[in-house]
Amino acid sequence: MNKAERLIDLIAMLLEARKPVTLEQIRSSIPGYEQASTAAFKRMFERDKSELREMGVPLRVEPVDALGEEVGYRIPKEEYYLPELDFTPEEKVALLLVNRLSSGELTPFSREAQAALKKLSPDLGEGSRLGNAAPPRLRFAPMREREDILNRLWQAAVECRRVRFTYRSLGKGKGRAQERELDPYGLYLERGAWYVVGFCHLRGEIRSFRVSRIESQVEFASPEGEGPDFTRPADFRLERYARILPWEFEEGAPRKARVRFSPRMAWQVERDLGDIYRFEWAPDGGGILEVKVRNEEAFLNWVLSFAEDAEVMAPPELRNKVKRRLEKLLESLGQV
Repeated sequence: MNKAERLIDLIAMLLEARKPVTLEQIRSSIPGYEQASTAAFKRMFERDKSELREMGVPLRVEPVDALGEEVGYRIPKEEYYLPELDFTPEEKVALLLVNRLSSGELTPFSREAQAALKKLSPDLGEGSRLGNAAPPRLRFAPMREREDILNRLWQAAVECRRVRFTYRSLGKGKGRAQERELDPYGLYLERGAWYVVGFCHLRGEIRSFRVSRIESQVEFASPEGEGPDFTRPADFRLERYARILPWEFEEGAPRKARVRFSPRMAWQVERDLGDIYRFEWAPDGGGILEVKVRNEEAFLNWVLSFAEDAEVMAPPELRNKVKRRLEKLLESLGQV
């Protein structure tokens, strides 16, 4: 591993740490540190620490416990990141209009405008009203989805209008489409596919829906009204849902699973999923994550992608299925 990769990993770890990280945790978790001797590691870390501070990274040294006998390191997010952008309703409408007017291939700044709108899309759905204006043409969206459906969902999220549509899930009850009523809170693009997030009245909770699985027209639940039909919760943050968690995505009764991660991967898992799921640190620097599983196949694929760094602790049936998967793999390799 070169120095640039090592510094990036160090920044990521210290930025997402909920409490100061000790030298031993840093050494055991960052590739490039663990193979050095103790003295060599400390010299390397001191050089890296100096370089980060020279670059303006706010690296803080803080006590790990109340007695202050041991210190750790972290990077405060509020000092590292730029302040959050806050758009007025008028500014949101202006951005949508810029995208619409610059949708032609030869229009100056068309690529820049579409790229900017794509990046800002999670922040454009809160409380602004388009009135009678046509919804924006989402030209940057891959056309797995029908454009009329995507635009109607976007308009509904901006205007806070409840919608109704027929949706086909891939979970239990596979192949059976159901009518849904949804209060759409926002849309996001992930891995080439659009998703809408909102309050599902059929399930009575916030759910994510893949737009390409909507089989009917998207209609306003109260077409004669002008809205708004709902108020998005003040604590709702689209970024909490704007990530693919395939084991939760489909229908079916949820089960709680516990997965133990090695010290090498625990900090990364805590960083990526610790704000969604319960995470417990272990004395050796590893940790246990509790996840809600609806799609068993997707969950098993995710766990196995960590190889020896992840172990299903519970429930027993999922642990046994991981074991059988590994046995079949070894059999196919002629090692059993």
